[in-house]
Amino acid sequence: MNTALLRTFITVVNKKSLSLAAQEIHITQPAVSKQINALEDYFGIGLIERRGRGITLTPAGEVLYRNAIEILDLINKTEREIRDLSETVKGKLVIWASSIPGHFILPYVIGAFQKHYPEVHISLHISDSKDVLRHLLDESAQLGAVGTKPENKKLEYCKFLDDQLVVITPKDHPLANKGVVNLQQLAGERLVWRSIGSGTRLELEEKLSEAGLPREDLNIVMELGSTGAVVNAVEAGLGISIVSRWAIKKEETLGRISVLEIEGLNLNRELYLVYPRRRHKNRVVQVFLEFVRSDNYSLPQ
Repeated sequence: MNTALLRTFITVVNKKSLSLAAQEIHITQPAVSKQINALEDYFGIGLIERRGRGITLTPAGEVLYRNAIEILDLINKTEREIRDLSETVKGKLVIWASSIPGHFILPYVIGAFQKHYPEVHISLHISDSKDVLRHLLDESAQLGAVGTKPENKKLEYCKFLDDQLVVITPKDHPLANKGVVNLQQLAGERLVWRSIGSGTRLELEEKLSEAGLPREDLNIVMELGSTGAVVNAVEAGLGISIVSRWAIKKEETLGRISVLEIEGLNLNRELYLVYPRRRHKNRVVQVFLEFVRSDNYSLPQ
């Protein structure tokens, strides 16, 4: 039923006149009569009785008047509550992230976000990229952050931040002050590597192989489950590695490791925010994505 008919009917009853109701809602009196007739046709019973210039309600009209007021009040209440939901951001946000964005970037972003939206409760879980995508696909996560572009049509993604993979060595290593290292030198070094499943490892090994250094030629002496553990192992002199620049901000500033680039090899990449493909995004997810795009937060330099 068209709720405009109910509004017209209520106005007619309140004004006790078709002509006064027409003036109130700025339509002609014949239009008001037509809408009342439409209601009577819909219910199959008379609703008002015309007496001179005034009207009185039939028993059916009294029922409709009473319930029409409740119906319109409920519609108005519903509109207000939905509008409030669209304006007030609150609820839960479950994020799964791979090591680099999870450990070194998202805590800063989440901290800034919650200053703007304190009614949002955020849970951040950290795992490898493959596990992050699995949680998105089974919908135990609403948002993911990874270092490799997902190749699944059930997922959408957007660029988060730029990243660069760099070689790190202990401060007293023979390569420490070289600034650059070539692939032949890299092949001869003891390497501390991320464990299988790491998006960083997958992308790095692909790029090294394309440049002429396949995985079987790498001297991997240790595999560790987190980038932080890799950095600590390098600092302790257990080998050298290739990690995200985001992961070594503190160690580089404090001079605890040396940072080099690989000669002739571009190891720049992008980090991505990933979410399930849906027609309507979760309101909290949508606001978080908008916040990230706004750059309204600061990260360690």
